[in-house]
Amino acid sequence: TVKVNYSASRWATGQYIPSFIKGNSYKVIQVSGNKVLLDGVMSWINKSDVEILQTTAPVQANNSSYYTVRYGDTLSGIAYKYGTTWQNLQALNGLSNPNWIYPGQRLKVTSNVSTQRTYTVRYGDTLSGIAYRYGVNVYTLARNNGISNINWIYPGQKLNI
Repeated sequence: TVKVNYSASRWATGQYIPSFIKGNSYKVIQVSGNKVLLDGVMSWINKSDVEILQTTAPVQANNSSYYTVRYGDTLSGIAYKYGTTWQNLQALNGLSNPNWIYPGQRLKVTSNVSTQRTYTVRYGDTLSGIAYRYGVNVYTLARNNGISNINWIYPGQKLNI
């Protein structure tokens, strides 16, 4: 299952992506090179324009980290603490309404299933742009890749997303 990034503008065929598609999640029914075919819309989209929400690999409870919600917490605030997005936490926990969490609720915040992604920096890329594209926090991305200055990346550099 993948989520179409809000920054996505064109399908792999070159046609514009309607705004109602962006931010929604879809099952992938086929992969071909750097493109995926989305179920329900039956359209090809570039892998760089989607964020992986779930894979078919089983998640084992002992490979996960949990957070207990406290009074005043928000899903976006919790996501920020763990270097992820509220959309990822919503999907990871099967929450139908991301605005309704309650004190004492136990939320899964990370899953260590091997879905490590890498990205090769291209000319003109910025770390914040890459972070936005993949739905991760720019400072977490920098820390996880040993980058001390978020303004200094170079073409050909491999980043763990």
